[in-house]
Amino acid sequence: MPDPTDPASINNNSPGDQINNTNVTTPNQPIVSDLADDQSDITNKLPQLNQTFSDPNEAPAPESVVTAPHAPKKYGGKKVIATIFGVLLLVGAVATGVYLVQRQQEIREQAASGRECQQSQDCILLDSPGNSGSYQTPRPIIKVKITDQDVHEYNPGNSDDSCRKVNISENFVSWEKYGSGPDCKDVRNVQIWMGQAEPSPSPVPTQPPTPTPTQVPGVSPTTTPRISPSPAPTTPPGISAQCGEVKAYNTSWILLSANDLKGLQTGNHVRFAVSGTTNGGSFDKARFTINNSLKPEVTTKKPGTNEFYYEYIVPQGTTSFSVKGELHHTSLGWF
Repeated sequence: MPDPTDPASINNNSPGDQINNTNVTTPNQPIVSDLADDQSDITNKLPQLNQTFSDPNEAPAPESVVTAPHAPKKYGGKKVIATIFGVLLLVGAVATGVYLVQRQQEIREQAASGRECQQSQDCILLDSPGNSGSYQTPRPIIKVKITDQDVHEYNPGNSDDSCRKVNISENFVSWEKYGSGPDCKDVRNVQIWMGQAEPSPSPVPTQPPTPTPTQVPGVSPTTTPRISPSPAPTTPPGISAQCGEVKAYNTSWILLSANDLKGLQTGNHVRFAVSGTTNGGSFDKARFTINNSLKPEVTTKKPGTNEFYYEYIVPQGTTSFSVKGELHHTSLGWF
């Protein structure tokens, strides 16, 4: 019988013999301790086993992350609406301001250019009329606008704005620039605004003749008393006046001869002047009749003299002049 302790004899045994031999040769150890050790070893090696048998090409499973519910951020809704509304108001205010400025500029440009006057039947536009001149209108003048760098408005009567003198009398206007400096520019145009013509007076009805009363026989007719007219006022004693000769000047106050007058053309300006002498009282105005047309009274004088003058614009078709000048004396009246 072979020796159980011999290794050679153990290898040559059959499987059944090996099992028997194992049972024989296994040392006596506590069963409970072995089970506990085996269980602990399996538990420790379980992750390694799982990794060993898993697919090498498969990505590792992500770790599950638990997040808290997301609370939406609260925006200042009322503040945003108020800001948008304020921006809209600002944009609207700027746009309105720009429009008003442009509109005002258009009105000024329209007034300065005379377009408004050209489009009205109640206005006469004089383009480039010169720094001094006059004009006769078919209807009464209610105002005059003179344009240089700005538009200046003048009402009827005598006006003086330190740049120019303007005289408006019924259907007549005259202007003269005498000032200088940056605020007194050359005249670009004159706009003459007219009112409605005065209505013609109603004709006085003709009174029928008074019938002659029939005389009753034997009764004397009553005589109607006659009222003697008041005597006409007499001229103050000792006062006399005399009207001088009418003179003609151009706008530079150069005296014009008869030949110069013949050479005038349509649109030229000529100033007719008259003066007089008196031993009492004074002259306060003058008037001229040019080519049988009575012109408005004037009070303007040639600078440095007592000559009253009227500035006349030569109308179309005029080749000759017939001028009569009259002076008004404070005591003697017109002569």
